[in-house]
Order: sequence, then C-alpha cells, then structure tokens
Amino acid sequence: MTDSKQRISKRKVVYALVSVVVAGYFAWRFQPRYHDNANALTVLVTVFSILAGFLVAVMAIVGSERALRGTGWKQNTYYLTQVKKDLRRHAILFYLYLVILALAFLASLGLKWPVPIQVSLECLLLFLACLAMLASFSLPGQLTQRHITDLENVIKDRREQEIRNRKP
Repeated sequence: MTDSKQRISKRKVVYALVSVVVAGYFAWRFQPRYHDNANALTVLVTVFSILAGFLVAVMAIVGSERALRGTGWKQNTYYLTQVKKDLRRHAILFYLYLVILALAFLASLGLKWPVPIQVSLECLLLFLACLAMLASFSLPGQLTQRHITDLENVIKDRREQEIRNRKP
C-alpha cells in the first residue's frame, strides 16, 4: 500500500455519514429553541472555546519531538508522516471550531436580517456544532490508541535490544 493509495475505513465512512444525518436532524429540530436564546449561545461559545483550547494542547503533544520515536532516520521519516497526518486532521477540527465560534458571533449580532437568512445561519451553526461535537468524540479513542501503540513500540524495541545484547 502506497501513501497515495491509503485504504478508507468503512467504519469511518459510515460514522461520517451517520454524523451528517444526525447533525442535519439536530439542526432542523433544535433551531427554534436556539433562536434568540442567550443561554444556548453562551453554552455553545463556552463549549467550543474550551474544545479549541484542548485541541491546541493535543496538537502540541502530537507534534512534539517525542513523536519521532524511531531508532534511525528511516523510522523517524515514517513517524513524521504519521504525525503530519494526525496534525492535519486535528487542524481541520480546530478550524471547524473557529468557524462555529465565528458563526455564533454572527448569529448573535441581531443584524435585522430577513428571518429566512437568520434561521439558515442558525441551522448551519447548529449543524456544524453537532458535526464537530460528534467528530470530537473520536479524539479520546484516537489519543488512547496512539499512546498504546507508542508504548507497545517502546516495549518491542527494548525487547529486540535486549535480545541483540544477549547474543555473543
């Protein structure tokens, strides 16, 4: 398998499609309750501000030099491609958080737009917020799996080093 032809996980595609459907339903169903609700706006802005800060910390951890855990430059080159992939995915989610915050700001300005435009903006905001929240649910699992893989690699490397050192 080459870098240009990576397999696409069916589970991830199904999760993405279900997330779009759920986010669409959520936006349609809850927009009337969001409209002119200052508490809902406050909660939304607070949650996504916290998530954005958390994601910046995650990106700093993922992108640290310790992510290059190989014993040679070839292994480090492989790990660097993995880090870039993870950072790209996290950056997209981070920008989605920022778009949500910008839309929340626009929706709260009360610019006397025609009602259909205001409702559409709020629906888009709620759709993206739900989509981002569903995407965020996968972060703990991804981070846990990454750390478990890192620990397994360290154990494997130490085992191989011990075996090499035992041989006369």
